Amino acid sequence: MDKQSAYQEIDANGGEAYARYFAAHRPDAPLTPFCHRYLFEKEEARAREERGFALKSLAQMESSSHVAQAAASASREAADAAHTSASAARRSAFWTMIAAIASALGVAVNAALNLGWLEWARHVVAR
Repeated sequence: MDKQSAYQEIDANGGEAYARYFAAHRPDAPLTPFCHRYLFEKEEARAREERGFALKSLAQMESSSHVAQAAASASREAADAAHTSASAARRSAFWTMIAAIASALGVAVNAALNLGWLEWARHVVAR
């Protein structure tokens, strides 16, 4: 019996379950060594597949890690830009307040001139 015909017989009768049952119940049969070899090869194929899956999973996790690092870096840059913008807004608000105070003083002085209060104040002080 050759390997190919033995494997065909095993596959035709149920594959791994048949090979396991046959090897356990007929240890002296000529097919038994092929059953052991068949089971070994199937287990090796499963292990290779699992290793491939594990490597693929690891590569995906590594890729996700790089994406997360890029997102964190972008967040840091956005936070720095927001901080710079907030500082500029505070400076602008301060100078806007100074301009508003100066404008209010100008309006008050102009109103006083138009109402004649400054003439009256000069007259009171001159006495």
